Amino acid sequence: MRSHCVGRVSRLSVVAVLLASAGAGCGDDTQPFLGEGGADGEPLGPTYVIDIVVDANRNGVADPADPADQDAEEQWDASVGAMFLPNLDDDDADQIRDADDTKMNGGNDALDIVAFRVSACPECSEGSTGKVELDDTAAANVRVFAHGLDGSTWSLVAGETGTCSEEDPTCTPVTAYSLSTEQVRAGAVLAIEGRDVIRQEGGWDGFVELAYSITDAEGTLLTTDANPDGVDRAKMRVAPWLLFGNLTDFDRVWSSSDSGVFVNGIEDATDAAKIEYERYSNYGDQWTQDFFQTGYFAIPIATQDGGVTVHGMRVANARPWGRSNSDASLPIRWLNKNYLGPDQATLAVYHEPHSGDSFDSHGNHDLIPAYSNGGDDYPLGRILIGSGILDETKAFYNAQGLQSPYYIAYTDWLLVGHVDEYLSFVPANTPRGWKLLIASPRMSREMLLEAQAAGNGAAIVHQGKQWYDWDTGGEIPAAISIDDLLANEDIMEASQDAQVTIDEEREKLQAEIGLTDDEIIEMPFLFGQEMYGATSYKIAYQPGTVNALVFGDYIVMAKPFGPQIDGDDIFEAHIREQLGTAMNDLGKDGQGLEVYFTDDWDLYHRLDGEVHCGTNPDASAPFSNVNWWETGR
Repeated sequence: MRSHCVGRVSRLSVVAVLLASAGAGCGDDTQPFLGEGGADGEPLGPTYVIDIVVDANRNGVADPADPADQDAEEQWDASVGAMFLPNLDDDDADQIRDADDTKMNGGNDALDIVAFRVSACPECSEGSTGKVELDDTAAANVRVFAHGLDGSTWSLVAGETGTCSEEDPTCTPVTAYSLSTEQVRAGAVLAIEGRDVIRQEGGWDGFVELAYSITDAEGTLLTTDANPDGVDRAKMRVAPWLLFGNLTDFDRVWSSSDSGVFVNGIEDATDAAKIEYERYSNYGDQWTQDFFQTGYFAIPIATQDGGVTVHGMRVANARPWGRSNSDASLPIRWLNKNYLGPDQATLAVYHEPHSGDSFDSHGNHDLIPAYSNGGDDYPLGRILIGSGILDETKAFYNAQGLQSPYYIAYTDWLLVGHVDEYLSFVPANTPRGWKLLIASPRMSREMLLEAQAAGNGAAIVHQGKQWYDWDTGGEIPAAISIDDLLANEDIMEASQDAQVTIDEEREKLQAEIGLTDDEIIEMPFLFGQEMYGATSYKIAYQPGTVNALVFGDYIVMAKPFGPQIDGDDIFEAHIREQLGTAMNDLGKDGQGLEVYFTDDWDLYHRLDGEVHCGTNPDASAPFSNVNWWETGR
């Protein structure tokens, strides 16, 4: 930190501002700064400037004239601290993540790197050299570029300057960059990008410790009153990965195009909400939620008018396995071809390709919306996972430090084993801001009993639908009367067992979050059971309406194909009343959600999944109404 040099920098952009001012010594003064003399009137000699500057005050500019940047350059808390992005998108459209090459990628890539500077020292003598250093652990996870004195080129100068990996021990990250006399006198602009994310607690913590020093021609380390040891220091932090949740302001939905009726139902809702709908047909997996999950990186940057805005990128986190053992089937391969692009990053956190199992599909990973309970505060929500997830994935979630520690809702009783089979979250106009949807086979049975008692026992459930016969490869009718369904001991027993487990998990979740009963809405559908090996697992028998796509005040769920009584599907009517009216204070205005049903029977329900399994929403900046860097976490 330097205390004697005052100047002014106009805020145009992160890099442009620094380049415009890099040649100045102190502000606009390029003449040597001399002291006014000692007690005997003799000149004190040159006053050296040893100064590294980062955007500690988070206004998007590393400004040497700003005391807020200078005084807080080594701090990190809810109000101050510099940061940078993992540069894992692809701004030059070469299907290579920008952090995986060794160049600046032009265009909008300038927004994905963060500039810092060393201030000019015009008083430094001929032969003086400078050195910018970064700590060893951080150097393996970042790249540092220096801007040439010609004002036109960037050079990779420090960090992981090769393509280092555990398999290549000869590749050593560069931890220091030397500045020439000309650079020391003129000052220099550098820029940093993250090559990776924080992976696990005990590994790289996401911080980079920067140090700047100057030696004269004789090799003597220069010192100042502000830097008695000759070193000025600063700290930066990489942006963590954050998971989107149902209350995110989504602006796009992904799904396979393989089922026309399913697509039509999703499209009705996305058109009404005026958000983008991406359909793909070039990947052999219709379970769009499962093979990648969506999240984001974000930091504050300067705007052209001197303000500050949020910039970052959507991030697709790939599942560790594909539908075959070939590398071509891996989700990360498809994502790098079809998702990766400007402000769209890809990420894989698993150790080994083709590892994990159904538990590692991302329908088993979700986000409890923001809440506080007792002394626990989760302003950006809390990651919710089911059973059996890979250890490195759990370590990754906790290492981000913002939506952790994760909460486990056990799912090993389910055939597919995913939390979205019995839990979901919707916005509400309540103090908490949301409510929990939970599967209720008990309610489904009660509704069917009520219909039977009213003389409608012959009404048909699943009219016109077919089950897939795994033994023959053909189809068998799914239609069944209310009377026969209620008399089916296997389904009634499976539903009762499922209800016991759901009640146990509900009780634990309520205690953890502090949810009251009126903050929980039961979604009626029965469960069946299937054998896998010697063990019986539960699976939705009726379409699982809790397994829903939520964006804004819109919800899309599986058409239940319940019995038609007086012209209405009793399950659709019940859900519309519960979710689509003011009854439960849902939606931002409390007047209910916009409820849509789509036919997911053939491609999803009878193959053991539903709407949430087959869709995946994401969002662009600003991503959240809470800035992660202001949480203090």
